[in-house]
Amino acid sequence: MKRNADITVQSRETTYRAGGVIEQLADGVRITYQEPKELKMGTVTTTLTVRGGVAALSRTGAVRCALRFEEGKLHRSVYETYYGTFPTELRTHTLRAKMDGSGGLLDLHYTLAVGGAPDEHRLKILVRAKEEMK
Repeated sequence: MKRNADITVQSRETTYRAGGVIEQLADGVRITYQEPKELKMGTVTTTLTVRGGVAALSRTGAVRCALRFEEGKLHRSVYETYYGTFPTELRTHTLRAKMDGSGGLLDLHYTLAVGGAPDEHRLKILVRAKEEMK
């Protein structure tokens, strides 16, 4: 079942709200939304899938990436932008997720190195489902 949703994304750099969709999966939840144009990244669609102790985030459009958050593990990927493609390394320190088809909270603490420069991050995503989509 898919439902429209209000999504609030909070990081140390910014807090923004977006409208999107939340979908209850057999083994988790999928959230999809567009990044606000104020972030000046161009048109970017973000899809976040939370299953068990793993959160997978993908971005498509003006930037492309696939990030996998799994507590205590290192994952390598690439981040593609207009300016070039950069290798990434992501180590998740903590992942707390309490989500279902009605919404919930994802709280991530991780270190991300893009092109070799590691930086520590905290990301909170709050989702509140609204009416069922027709």
